[in-house]
Amino acid sequence: MAPRAFDAWFLALADPALAAAPPPAPAAWDPAQVCELADWHGVVPALVRNLRRHWPEAGRGPDPSDPSLRALLAAAQERLLGRVGFALRLRKQLEPVVAALVAGGVPALVLKGPEFADRLYAEPSLRPFTDLDFLLPRDALADAGAALARLGYRRDPPPRGKYRGDYGEETWRLGDPSAGAIELHWDLVNSPPLRQRCSVGFGDLQLEPPAAGALPRATPASLLLVAAVHAAASHRFDRLQPLADVCQAARGAAGPVDAAWLADAAARTGAAFALATALRLAEGLFREPACAELIRRAPCLARAARLARRVITPHTVLHSRTLAAGLRRQLYRELLKRR
Repeated sequence: MAPRAFDAWFLALADPALAAAPPPAPAAWDPAQVCELADWHGVVPALVRNLRRHWPEAGRGPDPSDPSLRALLAAAQERLLGRVGFALRLRKQLEPVVAALVAGGVPALVLKGPEFADRLYAEPSLRPFTDLDFLLPRDALADAGAALARLGYRRDPPPRGKYRGDYGEETWRLGDPSAGAIELHWDLVNSPPLRQRCSVGFGDLQLEPPAAGALPRATPASLLLVAAVHAAASHRFDRLQPLADVCQAARGAAGPVDAAWLADAAARTGAAFALATALRLAEGLFREPACAELIRRAPCLARAARLARRVITPHTVLHSRTLAAGLRRQLYRELLKRR
């Protein structure tokens, strides 16, 4: 298998907004391995969508009966049903939780998950999620917890160790262990050592006024900042899905991005290194010029991107489970503590 040919083909199929036909697949590939890779990276929905849309061009030739493609599509569709089904179960919890927070006057907003799915993707099923996240001020945690407790949720024990009590989130669950979790974040960066350099709280984001009976929403620029910090601090760029979120936000899927506010917020919160790295990687992986344009318009991002380029590459993200990629990602984490 030609590695570069495979990478180009796979990344095209992983793009949630792929418009043109993907490049031809390499001469030999294993459908099971491709499906496993797509599942790990959280891009099974895009893979299925793009295979269906570009079936003749996606294989080794014009024959749509290619057995490898058929096997890949069948396996990917099976995994897609499971991922989307779980996300739908979580959505059933979202409405009563939001209603409880609004009724209790708790300042909060929905993070990632359904918010990204609904605002950044043409079809919400393109962005499955495995929990429900909310961002709120730290002093509102008690009121939010009380609202969840009235709905039958119970809080998980806090993490042990020297950072007990200073971790950036609380986890709440219903009695059914298969129902997923609700995470209350008082900072996008959960780790205290990372938070010394990069900290993004509820008050740091630009918000749209809430509709009646709803929580406020992040502006498009705030969505991009959230996606980038999440990709860098929580994942250390181990998967494509968080960078697809970054790419979609940069493309303006939720609306035009206020580049001036974004640059100012990145500098103010210490998130410039995370944002610049995420934008540069999204540009390289998904060939999206809007990411490069946002970097070009902010000198603080351009400087940070030059350093990030030496540590994390698109190849590091795609092959994140290799030893070499793991070492690079660990080095990046150390740099996040110091930038």
